[in-house]
Amino acid sequence: MVTIFWKSWYGDEQLELTFPSEWEVRLFPMQDGIAIEGENIKKALKSPIASQPLSVIAKGKKKAVILVDDISRPTPAHSILPFVINELKDAGIRERDMRIIMSLGAHRPMMREDLIKKLGENIYNSLEIHNHHPYENLEHLGTSTRGTPIYINKQFMEADVKIGIGCIVPHAYAGYGGGGKIVLPGIAGIETLEANHQPATKGLKAGLGILDGNEVREDIDEIAQKAGLQFIVNAVINSRRGLSGLFCGDVIKAHREGVRLAQRMYRTEVPSDLDIGILNAYPKDTELFQASLALDLYLSAKNSFVKKEGVIVITSASPEGGGFHSLEGYQMRLYGYHDQFPSVRKAIGDRTLCIFSPNVTSVEVGKYYSPSVLHFKEWEELIAYLRKRFSGRCKIGIFPCASVQLAGD
Repeated sequence: MVTIFWKSWYGDEQLELTFPSEWEVRLFPMQDGIAIEGENIKKALKSPIASQPLSVIAKGKKKAVILVDDISRPTPAHSILPFVINELKDAGIRERDMRIIMSLGAHRPMMREDLIKKLGENIYNSLEIHNHHPYENLEHLGTSTRGTPIYINKQFMEADVKIGIGCIVPHAYAGYGGGGKIVLPGIAGIETLEANHQPATKGLKAGLGILDGNEVREDIDEIAQKAGLQFIVNAVINSRRGLSGLFCGDVIKAHREGVRLAQRMYRTEVPSDLDIGILNAYPKDTELFQASLALDLYLSAKNSFVKKEGVIVITSASPEGGGFHSLEGYQMRLYGYHDQFPSVRKAIGDRTLCIFSPNVTSVEVGKYYSPSVLHFKEWEELIAYLRKRFSGRCKIGIFPCASVQLAGD
């Protein structure tokens, strides 16, 4: 039996996975890190990277906007926000002149329960909070160097102090999350989102876990700076969704410093000859739409660690069901099967892809994955299927936080 975490933001429960006794089962965790305490958060804000402290930046200013990502991302904003707000208060900005904008990009709006989880109940009850909408309340800022039309949330543009709270995790196009991504895609308009989400058609260089020469990341950073993002607060999380590092200050330099820690913490030893690879989508397992991010670990490996005749299993709690995305979701502008993107299809090859997700239907799976992908709601049913595929002894590898893990030595 192997225990993994799942249901991020919905209890962060432990799930026990059982296997036939004759199977060889091995866990492949990331390098990981310990959680930091409140005093370390305060210290990071007081000693920012390549930037004046937030209290100095905000001195004499009237209105502040804090961007925060949503619960599809593991950022523990509720632990960070009280310290950010205190910095603004020290600068003389009143709570009634602070506003939080949820940087949703093309994700669903955050409701009361979501906001309390993400921000904390005290902050929910104290500050003005808005959900970004990619179709409304936008200001046009021209075009980026790489041809991206720039439409940004108008409320953000009207603020005197502009802060972004996000998380540094691997990203298929931008290399890593965090930094300027809190603006793009976070508070961008649909035209900007569409341009940013199709780097291949724009001819821009991009890649998972890659920053050097990554033109998509450069486009994001340029647009975030043009929009006036002044100060970032970026988290690096551990396998329990705890805060293990906080990097504050300059939009680019603080982010890159955080990436260095992320690269060490998320690094994962991978094998080479598994019959079955189990990729757990935690801590990005709130919905089925996000579950495909568990494949990022598999894609980051130089060579496949699952045999050609093997099986790849994505496990996702998906307590919110199928999920929603107003750009790449079902019937939206850039809709497509997750497992049919060229890089994914090439990597999977003839291997069978299975989805274990008790809280979604096969109809929902069919919206996001091609008909060849198998869906199981019960673990015992999945094991029964695998026993038929692999008689006798077989090798199984479990990757407990696959959506943030990266293959490495």
